[in-house]
Amino acid sequence: MTAILSIPIFGFLSILQSAIISRLPLNRGTADLVLIVLVALALQKSISYTWQWSIVGGMFIDFFSGLPFGVFTASYLIATAIALFLRDRIWRYSFLMQLLVVFIGTIISHGLTMVILIFQGGSLGLTSVLQVITLPSIVLNFMLSLPVYIIVQDIIEQVVPQE
Repeated sequence: MTAILSIPIFGFLSILQSAIISRLPLNRGTADLVLIVLVALALQKSISYTWQWSIVGGMFIDFFSGLPFGVFTASYLIATAIALFLRDRIWRYSFLMQLLVVFIGTIISHGLTMVILIFQGGSLGLTSVLQVITLPSIVLNFMLSLPVYIIVQDIIEQVVPQE
């Protein structure tokens, strides 16, 4: 698979996220399907072009987002860097690393979003944002992490077979 294949895949995932998954909130938090898929891809040993996939996925979500362009791309690149760092250091317990990186990525994404909204003049309370948006988003991301991780791992094993 090349980086060109990421365009239709993340195009479909971003449409799925913005049209369906965003309509299934828990309190005010929603799941971030693109983040979960990017982390699952970054934790696969046979994938070596995760940076390009993160940029494409972030750009698609930035197009659909009302935030300034680049917020999600930056947060996805940071999450990918953390996943690649953990993948190179720890070669076991990939699913636990998936949960850890999804947790950190969600915190980073929501933190960047909150900083941008504060700079734009919004008045947000940190405790209410954490309780109403961030923690429910983390729960939804954790619920989607296992099925997405297994599906991505199976697809990667079919497309790039191990010797």
